[in-house]
Amino acid sequence: MAVLPVAAPEPDDLRAQLAALGTKLEYLHPALRAGEIARRSATRNHPANTAGTRAYQEHVRIIREMHIQHEGWKRLLHDHLEVVCNPDGTVAIGVMVGDAATGERTSPPRNLHRRGAATQRVAEVNAAQLEIFAVHRRDEVVLSAEEVAQLQVWFLVSYRVEAGDKVHIHNELSLPGEFTNGYVTKWKRRILLPVLEMDGIEPSYEDGGGEIDIQVPFR
Repeated sequence: MAVLPVAAPEPDDLRAQLAALGTKLEYLHPALRAGEIARRSATRNHPANTAGTRAYQEHVRIIREMHIQHEGWKRLLHDHLEVVCNPDGTVAIGVMVGDAATGERTSPPRNLHRRGAATQRVAEVNAAQLEIFAVHRRDEVVLSAEEVAQLQVWFLVSYRVEAGDKVHIHNELSLPGEFTNGYVTKWKRRILLPVLEMDGIEPSYEDGGGEIDIQVPFR
């Protein structure tokens, strides 16, 4: 089946699409920037997954803090997914690492790492929903069954490319629609975001050159 290209939004259109969800580029790109800085704090002596884990943690933290502070959203753990949710309980945003197609108009991305059953469940709910819902405000962080059925879970999908002394972070805010064998295979909606370019960031400290000898008394 042919893949229809996704038109890159003009700036005004981009702002309008994000505003319809209650978000802004100014809330999303700082999360990617913070994740990149956190990633580079890992050294060769950290466990292999430290850089990615630190980046993920900062992505989630900053997205939450920006929306909570500026838009009155709420922190939410939704079916094991760490997200932030709008006051109406209709839109939530999480984070996901994509593949090299992230942010490309001509082909949809897939998640780089296999995702669990929670992502499959939100994709199934997203696919079954209508575009417009009658909603009511809520004050609780825990969602009712009715609210779960109307919640759209979007993901800030990102993919980083090192180019000389620069890092280009390709990104989009997208709504998964189909999920197969741990991977998103179809997106219900995609909002392509500008590539975030960052200069090289030196790690906060370097690995030591020698071994550390710690004396442990035996009893």
